[in-house]
Amino acid sequence: MVGVGEAITAELLCQRPGTTTARDYERLFTAPEVQRWLRPDPMPPFNRADLERMARRDQAHWARYGYGPWVVREREGGALVGRGGLAWATVAGRRAVELPWAVVPELQNRGYATEMAAAAIGAAREAGLDQVVSLTLPDNFASRRVMEKSGLVLVGEIEHVGLPHVLYELDL
Repeated sequence: MVGVGEAITAELLCQRPGTTTARDYERLFTAPEVQRWLRPDPMPPFNRADLERMARRDQAHWARYGYGPWVVREREGGALVGRGGLAWATVAGRRAVELPWAVVPELQNRGYATEMAAAAIGAAREAGLDQVVSLTLPDNFASRRVMEKSGLVLVGEIEHVGLPHVLYELDL
């Protein structure tokens, strides 16, 4: 059973953050394969305090909006897959709902990010949102493929957190 804003897909359980979220995020976001895209040089790597703040911020997002970032697990066995869902962010100088995703390295290339994105787009529609965005470093071709498979359209290049990114959007 899932609550409002959560999702069950063919392979995944997409749930609001809970008591183990910071520990889950530490496993996910300290992996070099994930940090490469989310904390590239010259940004400092994630540390425990960053991930505890992220977990608290994600929980507060749910409390404020009734939806937010998910901790994602496999339906069969409950293994941590990563983080997905919806998150308000400032993108190109404006507030927008972003589709964030990150998948633990050992479960990448299984279609989980695309499955997360599709579920998040469904949750955005249920929440009555008009648009979602997604962004990544220009050479993150795996994330760009997920965006394109999910129906997002390339808008152009932007600067985000001091680095060049590409911005994709989807009107709902």
